[in-house]
Amino acid sequence: MKYVRYGNTGSFVSVLAFGAMTLGEKNRWNLGGVNQELSDKMVKLCIDNGINLFDTADIYDAGDAEIMLGKSLKGYRDQVMVATKVRGRMGKGINETGLSRHHISIALRKSLERLGTDWIDIYQYHGWDDFGNIDEILNSMQNFVDNGKVIYPAISNFAAWQIAEFQSRAEERGYARYESVQMNYSLLNRDIEYEVLPYLKYSKMTLLSWSPLHGGILTGKYRPGEKPPKGSRMGDRGFFFPYFDEEQGWKIVEEVVKIGEEQGVKPSQIALSWIISQGYVAIIGAKTLEQLQENIAAIEVQLTSSQKDRLNKVSGGRKMYPNWMLERQNQDRDFEKIL
Repeated sequence: MKYVRYGNTGSFVSVLAFGAMTLGEKNRWNLGGVNQELSDKMVKLCIDNGINLFDTADIYDAGDAEIMLGKSLKGYRDQVMVATKVRGRMGKGINETGLSRHHISIALRKSLERLGTDWIDIYQYHGWDDFGNIDEILNSMQNFVDNGKVIYPAISNFAAWQIAEFQSRAEERGYARYESVQMNYSLLNRDIEYEVLPYLKYSKMTLLSWSPLHGGILTGKYRPGEKPPKGSRMGDRGFFFPYFDEEQGWKIVEEVVKIGEEQGVKPSQIALSWIISQGYVAIIGAKTLEQLQENIAAIEVQLTSSQKDRLNKVSGGRKMYPNWMLERQNQDRDFEKIL
């Protein structure tokens, strides 16, 4: 396994993390339906292969994913970092959602109970709350840190300016920094390269990529114009999620498949290798041990410079302003070329 520094801390996380969205027999979103026995095997396989980051959320299978993951991690808790999230609706009440002090305080207590742990290593806001009061949210999270319930605050699904606002206010007050941001990032969706990734680099935050295989599309098992296989995520759900530009997207999938054939590996391993080769963390989920083993094996794939260039070219979008202007104006600061 390979590891990267977690944010600006002294902790390290594996470049592959296990995502627990497929855990839970309610299978609310037709994503997995993994039972406890299989969850135990998956978690052990991950730990045996050096994975030390496990990601879940309170809303996954209405809390059952947290329960199942907590049971599977018994005996391993001190070896790993557990990440969960808060924001989603957990009941019918008007306040059973969002980022109010009321909701996140209750949500944290219940997540700790379901996970069977005394602390959360990485506690993430699952998304922006239009009605949230930033000072209230920041103070609540810092209280969790001060009480030893949370080690590292983190963010997911925020715009760049929102991340910057939270981080700057936290640092200004001497609060715990926000060390990671979990965002959708894959060869089929590179949108965060315009604003989010530059800010993460500037602020020394770690990117955790959710759905790095873009809902299974980058496994190569789907083809344009063909009926999705029965039992696949698309076949069960009836729509693609995350969304993507299909006109460009199928060309990207075709190139990933070609490079997989050149390397003698699965397309999924090419897509994951592209992410981790950039120093980011890819969150992998699976419905079977075979899928999980296939994803873990991506750590051994080494893309050539030519193959990386091909992937970047086929998946890239146009450069947006002011990004291209910033690059142009800072060419005289590229000391690798000057010296």
